Amino acid sequence: MQAVLKDSGLKITAQGCKLLEFLTQVDEQHLTIENIYLGLNAQGETIGLHTVHRIMAHFEQAGLVVGRLFESKNTVYELSNKPRHDHLICLTCGKLIDFIDPLIELRLGLAAEHHGMSIHHHSLNMYGHCFACQKALNSKSGKQKV
Repeated sequence: MQAVLKDSGLKITAQGCKLLEFLTQVDEQHLTIENIYLGLNAQGETIGLHTVHRIMAHFEQAGLVVGRLFESKNTVYELSNKPRHDHLICLTCGKLIDFIDPLIELRLGLAAEHHGMSIHHHSLNMYGHCFACQKALNSKSGKQKV
């Protein structure tokens, strides 16, 4: 972890190393500052909420993480070393799914080429209802999905 921090131009601290290690080991890849704080403290780490916020800001500036603001009021963070991907977000439960679709990537490249641009990055977030929430919404309203 120290090498990653150093290569990113960040100061090497025990708390920064512990936070980065946590991010690389946790299964959930879209975490709020509060999620990170609670997860670290559940592992016995004594890092304050303000410190987590400050370190994550440094990580984001250095390009180690990407902060994304979806429909919720809280920014969620994910490691920036993941392959380029898009998101499906449930408007009811907040479920967030990463996906990669080669056809979408192809169409983005063709659109950029057609308009004389090269893509540096893009953001595609699709909002809807996951099947479980859609089923609950349909049964609540008495409607069947057509």
